[in-house]
Amino acid sequence: MERIGYSVLKKLCSTSVEEMNKAFNLVFEKYRYLVYYVSFDILKSEDEAKDIVNETFLKMYERRRDFMSESKLKYFLLVTAKNLSINRYNQTKNHLSYSDNIEGKNDEESVSIYLEKFKNALDEEEYKFLVFHLIYEFSFKEIAKSYGYTTAKVSSKYQRGIKKLRDYYGGK
Repeated sequence: MERIGYSVLKKLCSTSVEEMNKAFNLVFEKYRYLVYYVSFDILKSEDEAKDIVNETFLKMYERRRDFMSESKLKYFLLVTAKNLSINRYNQTKNHLSYSDNIEGKNDEESVSIYLEKFKNALDEEEYKFLVFHLIYEFSFKEIAKSYGYTTAKVSSKYQRGIKKLRDYYGGK
């Protein structure tokens, strides 16, 4: 994935509506799946998760002047999506389960179904660390910071998760 540079972050604050929209769209396209995953993981509802994606990016837009680096932007999106999702979950206490039917699903939803299968072989932390590192390209340091763990713990859990998946799928 292409990195969001300082120039793109600066354009989020541009007086040109066109430049600002282009920058916002770049950020949205890069991180919408990350925000969706975080939200869906908590809420277990596609519609609720999509609402949280919109709310998260609205909050990001409102605070767009605060981001001087991509890592700060990523961290903000992750924490905001997590907090909004937890708040929504606590408000609704909605425990919808994810349908196993993949007919008519788009690529994002198909990936979600495959990721659900990995949960059978991994514990919750291994699964989350694996997804954040492989799918969303978070560094171990970024993951550790988000969860309040050491980088060594995240790396260790990640390595154990990879080993478990290899064993689970016959070493392929």
